Amino acid sequence: MLRKIMKIKRLSLFCIKETQLNKTIFLLLLMSMPIMYADNITLEASVIKLADGTLINADKIEFIRKFRRTLLSFLLGEQLTDGQRKGKYLFGGKWHSVESLARIEQELVGSNRKEDAEKLLALEELLTHAKADFIVQSAEFIENGRGAKNIMIILIQEYCQKRNHNDSPLLEWAKTKEGQESTMFEHHIISFKSYCYFLTDLVTFLADLTHSCPKAEMQFKDRVAKWSAVKTILSAIFKKAHVKSEHVNEIEFLKYLKERYLDAIPLHEISPQVVAPLLIEYVKHTNKSNA
Repeated sequence: MLRKIMKIKRLSLFCIKETQLNKTIFLLLLMSMPIMYADNITLEASVIKLADGTLINADKIEFIRKFRRTLLSFLLGEQLTDGQRKGKYLFGGKWHSVESLARIEQELVGSNRKEDAEKLLALEELLTHAKADFIVQSAEFIENGRGAKNIMIILIQEYCQKRNHNDSPLLEWAKTKEGQESTMFEHHIISFKSYCYFLTDLVTFLADLTHSCPKAEMQFKDRVAKWSAVKTILSAIFKKAHVKSEHVNEIEFLKYLKERYLDAIPLHEISPQVVAPLLIEYVKHTNKSNA
């Protein structure tokens, strides 16, 4: 009988140690996340070479960068002016990111304490809201990918293979029938742990994707340089066009310029003489629209 009791105790001790080991491994993985997407890999599928600079252009790079920043705000928290990050989700009186909530969740799993069970229930409810945020924010990204689903699957497959993430939920999400992505996400992301892995892979994939499109990246960087050049001489442009700046929404004018003309104007040709007529055109267009 004593021998049996000792065996049960050893088994229990083994289970506790195994649980602690699993938690430790998971926490170490979480701690290494920033490193996971610090170094880019190059995707080399033939489809990306065809898409670079055409299907994937400056507009797509700009959109992907914006979407990736949104995902990082979920995963690690909102970027503050001092370089720190603040979590988007309130739990236990503190603001948390998906990453920190995954840590808390893992610490609570397996606990027999009533208060921990209540915390897990609260986390489960919070996860529902956190997933809803992703579904809303990813809708435009998914819509932009319509018609290019097969290309995206090929690229994500290569990404998962090269990153050794063949069990990534990102791959299953990519393979889901168009229009069913949200349903798949709801059914398979059942914890902050799985949500954390999913976001990490998606953020990393998007970084690898832009890195693998040098032509599109160059288009985007060229556009940013032109945008900065226009902003630098904006007061001179208003003066040349005889337009008062208080009568114009500068941000809307810059967007108008970007969407219609900026890519076609060489950087060295950006000057008040070249841009002033476009400002006048914008003012007339705006006045006509508001009439």
